[in-house]
Amino acid sequence: MEIKAEQTENYQADILVVDDTPDNLRLLIRILQKNGYKVRPVTNGFSAIDAIQSSVPDLILLDIMMPDINGYELCQKLKVQPQFSEIPIIFISALEEGIDKAKAFEVGGADYITKPFQVKEVLARVSNQLTVRSLQMQLQEKNQKLTDQNVQLHQEIAERRQVEMETRLLLEATQAISKSDNFESAIDVILGLICQTIEWNLGEAWIPNSDGVLRCARGRYVSDSSFAQFRQTSWQLTFAPGVGLPGRIWQSQQSEWIEDVSTASEQVFLRSEIAVNVGLKAAFGLPILADNQVLAILIFYREKVLESQPRLLELVSAVATQLGSLIQRKQAEAALKVQQEQTEKLLLNILPKPIAERLQKGQNPIADHFDEVTVLFADLVGFTEFSAHKSPTQLVEILNGIFSEFDRLSELHGLEKIKTIGDAYMVVGGLPTARQDHSEAIALLALDMQAALRKFNLKIGEGFQLRIGIHSGSVVAGIIGISKFSYDLWGDTVNVASRMESNGLPGKIQVTAKTYERLKEQFIFEERGPITVKGKGTMLTYWLLEEQTQSI
Repeated sequence: MEIKAEQTENYQADILVVDDTPDNLRLLIRILQKNGYKVRPVTNGFSAIDAIQSSVPDLILLDIMMPDINGYELCQKLKVQPQFSEIPIIFISALEEGIDKAKAFEVGGADYITKPFQVKEVLARVSNQLTVRSLQMQLQEKNQKLTDQNVQLHQEIAERRQVEMETRLLLEATQAISKSDNFESAIDVILGLICQTIEWNLGEAWIPNSDGVLRCARGRYVSDSSFAQFRQTSWQLTFAPGVGLPGRIWQSQQSEWIEDVSTASEQVFLRSEIAVNVGLKAAFGLPILADNQVLAILIFYREKVLESQPRLLELVSAVATQLGSLIQRKQAEAALKVQQEQTEKLLLNILPKPIAERLQKGQNPIADHFDEVTVLFADLVGFTEFSAHKSPTQLVEILNGIFSEFDRLSELHGLEKIKTIGDAYMVVGGLPTARQDHSEAIALLALDMQAALRKFNLKIGEGFQLRIGIHSGSVVAGIIGISKFSYDLWGDTVNVASRMESNGLPGKIQVTAKTYERLKEQFIFEERGPITVKGKGTMLTYWLLEEQTQSI
C-alpha cells in the first residue's frame, strides 16, 4: 500500500465509501468533500474491490449489511492481501450490539461508527485514522533510513579494512569502544594504539561540550613521563572555534600539520614555550566526523621536527573516519535500543505482559480457555448527546480523563482492561492469570468507577452516569489475526455481561444471579427481578449497591 508519509497542504486524502443506501452515500459524499477529501462512492462489495484494485485508497468507510458480500467479508478479503492489508477501515453500520462491533474489530476494522451518525464524529474518526496511518508510514520510513545507514556503515568498514594497518587499528579501537561506557573512557586505548603504531610521543583528544568550547579529555597517551607538564596545561585550557590548533581544526573540519611548534607564532600554536621545555616539536591534528559534525579532535605530538607527511595523515584520517563511523553506529544502535524499548512498552500498554511475552516468542494465534472469570461492561450515559455540543479535542480530553481514571482503578484492583469502544469500557477479572476473588475485585471496581465519575462530574460540572453490567462464567481469551493485535474475549459470558449493561439503568450496576451468588456475603444487593434478555430469555438480575460493612 502506497500512502504519502508526509502529505502536502494541497494533498486530498482518497476515501472509498461503500454503502448500498443512496441517502447514506450522498450524505457521506457531501460531508467528506466539504472537508477537503477526495471521495469515491460505490454501492456494493464487488465494485469496492474493483475500485481498490484500480487505485488504493487512503481509507475506507464500509457499511456492513450489503446484498452481495457484506462488510465483514470484504474486510477479511482485504486484510489477507498484503497490498491492501494496511488500509484503515472504518465500519459504519446501524448494528448496535456489542458482538457486532466486536466482530468488526476481529476482522481487522480500525474503528466503528453507529448509524445514525454525527457529522463531527465521522470527521473526527476519519481524521484520526488518516493521521495514525500517516504517522505509521513516517515511522516505517525512519526505520528504513536507520537500517540503510547501518548497512552503509557496515559497507564502509568492510571497504576500509583492505589496508592492513588501518584494519588492525580499527579493530582494536572498536574493541576499546565496545568495552567502554563512553568514548572518553576509551580514549587512553585509542590514542595509545595510534601513537604506538605511527611512533609518536603524545596524543590528546579534545571534545566539544555544551558551552561551545573544546575541553581536553582525561584519556591520553604519553610515551614518557617528561611530557606530564604539557598534559597538565591541557586540562586547564579550553579552545573556542578558530582558536589554537584544536579550535582551527574544529572550525575547518580539516586536518592540520605544524612542522615545529617551537618556532610557530602564538596565533598558530598557543603553548610553544611549554612544548619547547618538554621537548615536543612536530604536531598534527584531525577531526573525527559523523554527519558533518565534529565528535572529537585528535592531536598528536613528536619530539622531532618533521615535514608534513601526507601518507601519515591519510592513514590516521582513515582511522579517525572509521572511529567516527563506529561511534555513529553506536549512537544508531543506542537509538534502535531506545526505539525497541519504546515498542516493547507500547506492546505492554496494549497487551497483558504474559500475552506480550508469548507473542514476542512467535506464538500466534494465542487462545486460552478460562473456566471462571468475571466480565464488566460500562457505558457512559449521556456522552453521545454531550458530544454534539463539544469540539473533537474537548471530547477526547474529557473521555481520556474519565477512562484514564478507570485504567488506574483497574490496575489498582489487579484487573485486565480489554478495550474501549467509543464511550464504552470493558474489563475482566481472573485472566490472563487466574485468581479466586475475580468477582469481588470487579464489584469493587464497579463501585469505585461510579465514585470516580461522581468526582469527575463535580470537577467539570456535568452529569454523566455509568450503566454497568457484570456477569461471571467461562470465556476464551486470546489474539487472532496478523495485524493490529488486541487481546479480546469471546463466549456467552461476554454476551451476557454486555446484555446486563445494555438492559441496565443509568447510575446502576446490574449483575446476574450467578455473580450475585458469588458476592452476596460481601456486598449489599437489591433484587431487580426477572427481565427479558435478548438471546437468553428471562433472567433474574440484581442491583449491586455497596460493600458490606465489616462489623468488629
